[in-house]
Amino acid sequence: MLRHARVDDVEPIRQLIEGNLDKLLPRNSEELHELINWFWVVEQEGEIVGCCCLEIYSPKIAELRSLAVRGDCRGKGYGEQLVNAVVEEVKHHSIKQLLVVTSTPEFFENLNFGQCLNEKYALFWSGKTAQPHQSAAVASEVHKY
Repeated sequence: MLRHARVDDVEPIRQLIEGNLDKLLPRNSEELHELINWFWVVEQEGEIVGCCCLEIYSPKIAELRSLAVRGDCRGKGYGEQLVNAVVEEVKHHSIKQLLVVTSTPEFFENLNFGQCLNEKYALFWSGKTAQPHQSAAVASEVHKY
């Protein structure tokens, strides 16, 4: 059953995310408590087997984060249900774009996610200063395309 998360779901959500750290960024309990109203869960036989979160950054953009489905429950459509719940919430708030950072683009492409404005890359600032040789290497790679 798909539903909004409740405060008593924080620990099962944290455990589900923790079990998927090969694909997800960790979330601590404090962060989960702060975001709990923006989480959805799928419950099967009284256990949380899937979750995802919506983080709204502005009226223009939001991010779908922490999508996880327990391994033995995959292939049942739970991931799609969770994504669709977030998409409906985005529509409800009239947010222009919903982004997702993923290692499985095919899953999201099948749910109508795609490149924005024909962009090919999402680039992230890491807070580190690039060394001169790194900048030159990046520039030469960019010019190949």
